[in-house]
Amino acid sequence: MKLILLLWQREGISIIRNTFQMVMLATIFLLGMYAIYYGHSKIMEQHKTIKNVEHIEKNKFEHYKNSFNSDHTSVKEKQLFDIASNPAYAWYRHEYHAILPPHGLSHMSLGQRDIEPYYYKLTGTSLYYQLFQSELANPLKLYVGNFDISFVLIYLFPLLIIAFTYGLYAEEKENGMLPLLRLQTIGLRKILLIRIAFYYALIVGLGILLSSIGFFVSSEGDILAVSLWILAVLCYLSFWFALMFFLISLKKNSSLTAISAASLWLLFLIVLPAVLNVYANIVYPIDNTSLADVTRRRSLENEEDLEEAKAVILEYLQSRNDLKEADSLLHINTMAKAYAAFTALNDDHHRKEVSDYFTQIRLRQKKISLFRWANPAVNTQGVLNEIVESDSEIFQSFYQSIESFHKDITHFYVDKLFLNKEITSKDYETLPKFNLKIDSQDRHRKIKNGLIEVIVTTFLLFGLSWLLFNKTTF
Repeated sequence: MKLILLLWQREGISIIRNTFQMVMLATIFLLGMYAIYYGHSKIMEQHKTIKNVEHIEKNKFEHYKNSFNSDHTSVKEKQLFDIASNPAYAWYRHEYHAILPPHGLSHMSLGQRDIEPYYYKLTGTSLYYQLFQSELANPLKLYVGNFDISFVLIYLFPLLIIAFTYGLYAEEKENGMLPLLRLQTIGLRKILLIRIAFYYALIVGLGILLSSIGFFVSSEGDILAVSLWILAVLCYLSFWFALMFFLISLKKNSSLTAISAASLWLLFLIVLPAVLNVYANIVYPIDNTSLADVTRRRSLENEEDLEEAKAVILEYLQSRNDLKEADSLLHINTMAKAYAAFTALNDDHHRKEVSDYFTQIRLRQKKISLFRWANPAVNTQGVLNEIVESDSEIFQSFYQSIESFHKDITHFYVDKLFLNKEITSKDYETLPKFNLKIDSQDRHRKIKNGLIEVIVTTFLLFGLSWLLFNKTTF
């Protein structure tokens, strides 16, 4: 124990006297603080937007509901009441919002949250037009990096580990101190591990400190997410320490060790992700050209032809056995029913194309995920995104939930429209509500598998380094 304290004291004094290392520590800490601020500011903007959107929706429906109690003397009051009570207007005028709220820790790993839309305004009109009109390529955008705390931990902390540990063995040899270390009774390998443990405690402690600050600024506490985050950080940083132990065990000179470590950093964090992205684009291309037709506004060929309108309505009713009696009510609100039927048929026409599009994306993500085990950096980044629900799959679940929500909206208004029923004040107590459906078990399984893969890689690397150290010569 005394030797451990003595060696740790020596390393501590060495750091304090090394201006470059002190500047590095301070810089990483300041960058980490800025990353927390940046991520938090982005999420606060989203919270503000969501709050405004919810406020607007709530106010509109309050006005609709209150219109049932007004005397309808003014033109404005009559118009508002018509929109509130007549499904011929309400099906395309009542606006709902499907919202994907940020996780309490999403500011720590933004992932897809500043790329993908996190809310949609929906009416009873065409779902796919509303879904894709903003930006057709959104679901294809890949995570390219945000300057949040996960970026600092994934990209910058390995550089810190390399800078502090690459010369632990070689520099002692080059400075002529190695013979003195060999005289110690506990062995050179144990001395090296004690010194590595000092930097492990220092750098991992800094990572946990920055993470804790990120937890502190969170709007809500999630013990499971916090625990998984800390575990992921420990696993990832442990991998880099094991990797440096392996390079040190080769007992090369300090320059070669530093160059090798920097090359591996480039390999894991720049080269392999880029190669994988190119590979995915070639082997699993996503064709979104068929969706261009979805975003085009369509209408009846002749908006004044009642016979054409009735034909469209009857075609729609063939797929709605629950509205059989509606075919005898075609003479009332004919054009409104025709437009509602036309948009529903248009969505049905494009449903297979849209389904194939999202299937391609899911297949591509599934195939790419098979390579995650080979790159602990990508693996850990994916795990962190999954922990704070900012990964691409959460948005796939969001889109699927939107489709279900739009179906509820359509049934709520279109059923009343085709059956010539008015919307009553009581109906406002049972308005459609958006529910986000997430497969939590599958999410936790992926997080667990990702962590296990990093842990296994770390232990294998450490075990190999342990055996290799005494078998190699400088």
